[in-house]
Amino acid sequence: MVAALDIVLFITYFILVFLAMFWMIVLFTRDNTKKEKLGYDPLFSVIVPAYNEEASVEGTLQSLVDLEYPKDKIEIVVVNDGSKDNTQSIVEKFIASHPLDNIKLINQENQGKGRAMNNALAIIKGEFFACLDADSFIKSDALKFMLPYFCEEQVAAVCPLLKVKKPENILQKVQWYEYIINMFYKDLNARLDCIHVTPGPFSVFRTKVIQDLGGYNEETITEDLEIAIRLQKHNYKLKQDFDAIVETVAPKTWKTLFRQRTRWYKGSVDNTVAYKDMIFNKKYGDFGYVRMPTIILSGIIAVVLVGFLGHSFGQQLYYSFLSLKAINFDIITLIKNYSFGFNFLNLPFFKLFIAGTLISISIFVMFYSYKLVKEKLTRYGRTWLSLITYLLIYSLFLTTVWAYIGYMFVRKKKNTW
Repeated sequence: MVAALDIVLFITYFILVFLAMFWMIVLFTRDNTKKEKLGYDPLFSVIVPAYNEEASVEGTLQSLVDLEYPKDKIEIVVVNDGSKDNTQSIVEKFIASHPLDNIKLINQENQGKGRAMNNALAIIKGEFFACLDADSFIKSDALKFMLPYFCEEQVAAVCPLLKVKKPENILQKVQWYEYIINMFYKDLNARLDCIHVTPGPFSVFRTKVIQDLGGYNEETITEDLEIAIRLQKHNYKLKQDFDAIVETVAPKTWKTLFRQRTRWYKGSVDNTVAYKDMIFNKKYGDFGYVRMPTIILSGIIAVVLVGFLGHSFGQQLYYSFLSLKAINFDIITLIKNYSFGFNFLNLPFFKLFIAGTLISISIFVMFYSYKLVKEKLTRYGRTWLSLITYLLIYSLFLTTVWAYIGYMFVRKKKNTW
């Protein structure tokens, strides 16, 4: 049993180190992406799906009307997806107070984000369009950075630099770290044309391409991931920009975050299964060989490692219990007779080497990520508690999410919004 566990652990370590070294090689390859000016200002549409967003929708709309773009070349379509709060009245008041801006409101029964996007997609006129979640806020100069990518005909979507807006508590600051470090991996995937998700906060699309593909999938719980994989399946290119900044409100409680991540990761698994024919398919190049297999592999590895850690810890506790039982739990005598013994040669050098390598790469990734997005690690103060929480606790939290998703599959439970 022990030998079998060691073999599985060795394979897991090998995969981790292999992937780490692979991505390091990708990092130091030259990025040949070039941007040219379109030469004109195309009609641009923005879709804002909203469900119970009374706290943030006005700020979202304000960030859109502040965009540095000709007023007669932009239209905004808000889709109120059956909100039960004051979202509708707030949007109506905003439209009334901005008569010079082309803003429309669609009210529908609660049918989900996919249907909301498709209803708006049916009436927009823009050559390009973006989705902006009603809890997100775009910087005014974003379009001048994003639209030039579309000079290349095969480019169907461009993703912005996504950050957490003004994190307040420890959990939001933990997500602030996470979002910035995730941009490092977005950069690596973009270098290989392996972007697999176009985030709801202001990813820009070529309208005709999305309409020709039949619009958004209304059944999936992660429509932003599904549409990206579908674009890859049809051999379109997706680009990542690091100058167009959009900020989003992060969950404030562990419960809300758990629900959000369960939806995200369950949606990732569902869509990987739905597009399983792309895995290791040479027709899709690096996306088929690198990105598709690893969408859920990280979750599997996390569960395996934590499982082994728990097994090892439990085993040590069991042996300690047997030792104490053998001496009738005479702890005082045990402490008195304790003698410290250390043999350098008995250290698990292989495991220490693997751990040291992975920790070193993790530290490098963190500092490189902040350099990439032009951020300071201490922007919101020297919050060492939140940093320690991110490094030591957050990974265990995400592993718990993956374990729960495994439970959902076993019990055939469906995930909802």
